[in-house]
Amino acid sequence: MAAFAAVSFAEGITFGAWLRNIAAPVANNGEDTVTVAGNSWGTPARSARLNVTAVAPDGNAGFNMGIYNDSTMGKLNSGDEANLWVKPLDIVKVSYGKYDNNTLRGDLCYGSWNWQRPNSAWIAGDEGLLMSGNDQTGLLAEITPMENFYVQALLPITDQVVKAGTTYKKIQAGFAYTVPGLVKVKGQYIGKGAGKIDYAVDGKKATKDEYDAAVAANDALTVVAYDEAGNPLYATKNAAKKVQKEVEGNSNCDLEAEIDVLAVEGLFAGVGFRYDVRKDGKKNNAKEENMKVALGVSYQVMPELKVSASGAYFTYYGEKVDPRFQAGAGVDYDLGDGLAMNADFRYVSKSGNDGKKDKNSDHMAFAVGVTKNVSSNGYIGVAFQGMTNSGNFAGMDGKLKDGKDAKFVWTVPVALSVWF
Repeated sequence: MAAFAAVSFAEGITFGAWLRNIAAPVANNGEDTVTVAGNSWGTPARSARLNVTAVAPDGNAGFNMGIYNDSTMGKLNSGDEANLWVKPLDIVKVSYGKYDNNTLRGDLCYGSWNWQRPNSAWIAGDEGLLMSGNDQTGLLAEITPMENFYVQALLPITDQVVKAGTTYKKIQAGFAYTVPGLVKVKGQYIGKGAGKIDYAVDGKKATKDEYDAAVAANDALTVVAYDEAGNPLYATKNAAKKVQKEVEGNSNCDLEAEIDVLAVEGLFAGVGFRYDVRKDGKKNNAKEENMKVALGVSYQVMPELKVSASGAYFTYYGEKVDPRFQAGAGVDYDLGDGLAMNADFRYVSKSGNDGKKDKNSDHMAFAVGVTKNVSSNGYIGVAFQGMTNSGNFAGMDGKLKDGKDAKFVWTVPVALSVWF
């Protein structure tokens, strides 16, 4: 997301906002000419928003929160952040709540990311391409033990009563160390807790259908664990011990690392790595990601011209699941008098199994757009975008009526953005 400015409302309290709505007066989903509106990331359109920040006069306590008005929902919604914090020491900040903490996140955003996003044209999006951010809820500690060295750790404690061992296996912790003018190094551990869940009925291993039938019949059911969304998992009483042991016995995690080169003025170059560690991974034939290697580069060639490029390579669990890759390149050019032009091209390779590629499963997308600054706090823009073998533009998700992918879809988004 873009940074937003903040204005003071009272001593220690500021309000800020950043918004971008996309309205396409004409688009084509492969079958029909349509209209659609939303945000760059999808629907519903968020046409009003407040971000509230409070900081004590000595800078050692405060809170952050967001209030969002998603226009088609007819009500206010909680935002990306709702947390309070204190600093018991100059080098330690402790907070609790919901976060959109991107201190460690590695981004490379350009081109169609800022228009109507062609979500089928990448596997990993521009935000978090090189390294993930922290959007969890829990108890967060941020420590700066020395200049240019930052550490964070989040324990995902929520209002659900969960065994402590289960919570600790989902800890997220990372660091960043900067050598000024040379390099920045980051690393992160993201615990994912439970692995594969085996179903059981009356003490015997069962299929999911058999398990669901037992749940529907309410056959002496008891809650034995919770899934990632906090929904209860059930089993019959004499199966509870076995299922609970298997749910809590597997510890999976993502290991991430990123290195950014800072030695050349105007150049950003970063490489990111993620490896998914799982106990049952070699036995799992699903198309679940095993490893990602990503690269992002942007260079300010001259004050008016910036070029960007990114790519990533993915491997998957399952012996017959083929690796895939994505790539993209874009250009931004300042035309003067508040006018700017940008364009980009994206590609993601076909999926496949055992060397046999799926039909129409690679995707190419492009965007060409122009924006015009309005005042000092907004812009208006229009673009033309197209994508092959998919109808999955943000807000246009879905397949053709016969279930197949569209050969080509296009959209003409009008973008309105403001910040305060």
